[in-house]
Amino acid sequence: MLATTPAGIAIFDFDWTLIDTDSDRFVIQYLSPEIRKKLDDKSIQWTDRQNLCLEEYYEQGGSGHTIREALTKIPMDPSMIDACRLLHSKGWNLVIISDSNTVYIEGILEHIGIRNLFSAIITNPAHWDDQDQLRIKRLIPADAPHGCTVGVCSLNLCKGQQVEQLLLQHQQGSGPASIPMRMIYVGDGQNDYCPALRMENKDEKDIYFVRRGRSLEAYLTNKNKVGVMEALKARIVYWNAANDVLQELQAAL
Repeated sequence: MLATTPAGIAIFDFDWTLIDTDSDRFVIQYLSPEIRKKLDDKSIQWTDRQNLCLEEYYEQGGSGHTIREALTKIPMDPSMIDACRLLHSKGWNLVIISDSNTVYIEGILEHIGIRNLFSAIITNPAHWDDQDQLRIKRLIPADAPHGCTVGVCSLNLCKGQQVEQLLLQHQQGSGPASIPMRMIYVGDGQNDYCPALRMENKDEKDIYFVRRGRSLEAYLTNKNKVGVMEALKARIVYWNAANDVLQELQAAL
């Protein structure tokens, strides 16, 4: 739940943003390099692929213990941890919107010791069943599509719609809808474009962090994508490493 009077809302993607890897691929690779190859089968939707790979892992005698162990091996840059702590100390609400899943994100953050910094985690739901088998399903089911027309969102998640819901929570809890909330968004993937369209850039202080060398930068700089950059109102900051984000926040907050 968002605090009613935050300094702003800072939204983070997870894979290749908060952490320096893809958690889905990392875990399956850790469990079984052979099963990991099946993640390349693009005929199956990504979240469904994850669940199928885990089912096969368990069929081969795998355990939940090894999955939990894998989560403790996933790297997070100390500068990104410092950036999150800085935002939290300044009264910002921190939120994760990710195409990973609740078990992975919660487990990684708890291991690192920063779960308490985040007021919300929006991602695909996952749970351990009675046999200690990890089950993952889509946040947005196939029979109830989100209907976003921007063209960059995953079938199971429109990050832009999730941002709209977060902003609505803030408006209902703290005051007039005419007062926009200051926003920071940090991402790397093409599906991180849609949420940036919701940034109003109040007092020209909204910051859109775009990671270099990833699909989001490629989308923004594609000359065939007419109007893509023009639709953005926030100030764009390109970053290579977590320290770039930290230094920009230290100067801006």
